[in-house]
Amino acid sequence: MANSTSSTARKLRVTGVALLAAVALGGSVTACGSSSTSNDSPREITAVGTGDASGKPDVLTVELAVQHQAGDVTTALNDASASAQKVIDAAGANGVDKKDVATANVRVNPRYGTDRQITSYEATQSLTVKVRKLETASKLLGDLATAGGDATRISSVGFDIENDSALKATARDKAFAEAKSRAEQYAKLSGGKLGEVRTVTEGAAARPTTTRQFSAPDSAPGVAASPVPIESGEQSLTVTVTVVFALS
Repeated sequence: MANSTSSTARKLRVTGVALLAAVALGGSVTACGSSSTSNDSPREITAVGTGDASGKPDVLTVELAVQHQAGDVTTALNDASASAQKVIDAAGANGVDKKDVATANVRVNPRYGTDRQITSYEATQSLTVKVRKLETASKLLGDLATAGGDATRISSVGFDIENDSALKATARDKAFAEAKSRAEQYAKLSGGKLGEVRTVTEGAAARPTTTRQFSAPDSAPGVAASPVPIESGEQSLTVTVTVVFALS
C-alpha cells in the first residue's frame, strides 16, 4: 500500500513539472491524453504574430471654427455664417472638393456679466476640411486663417492614410511569418512537427493617432497669413494574427 502511494505521488510530481514546462514555453500546445483518444483531441499549437508597415499619409484633416460675438443672437449668427462661408470659399479656391468640407457644429451661447445678466451672444460654426492634395496644405492653412480673419479658430490638424490596403497586406505577411516561425520553434521543442493551418484570426489593425493641436498664425488685420510650414512625416500600422496549427 505504501509503495502504491509513493508511486502515485511521484507520478503527480512528474505531471506537475511537465505542465510547468509547457507554460514556460510561452505558447499554447494541446494534445490528447492517450493514443486511444487522439482522434477526439487533436494536437495543436496556437501562435501569435505581429507585423507592421509604414507609409506616407495621403490626407490631412483640418478642424476649425469661426466665432463671433454680438449684442443679439441674429447678428452673432449672421456674422459667424458670413465668416464660415468665406472659409468654405477659400477651401474651394485651393482645390478642396465640396464633399470634403463639412459643417461639424453650429451653436449660439449667451455671455454673462459679473451680475449674471446676459451681456452678449457668441455664435460658433465648426467645419472639418479634408485636404487630399498635400502639397497645397501649407498655403491652404494660411488662406483659411485669412478668410476667417480674427474669428478663425483652428483647433487641430491630423494626417492619415486612407488607402492603406497595401500597408495592411505587408503587415499581414510579416505577422503570419512571425506566428509560423514561433509555432515551428514550439513544435520542435515539444518533439513534434508543424502541420496544416487550422484557423487564422486577425485583430483590428492598430495605428497611432497623429492629430496635432494647432493655433492660427497671428497677422495684422487685413493682411494675408503666410503659408504654414507643415510636414506629413510617416505613419505605421500594426497587424496581429493568431494562428492555430496542427501538431503531428
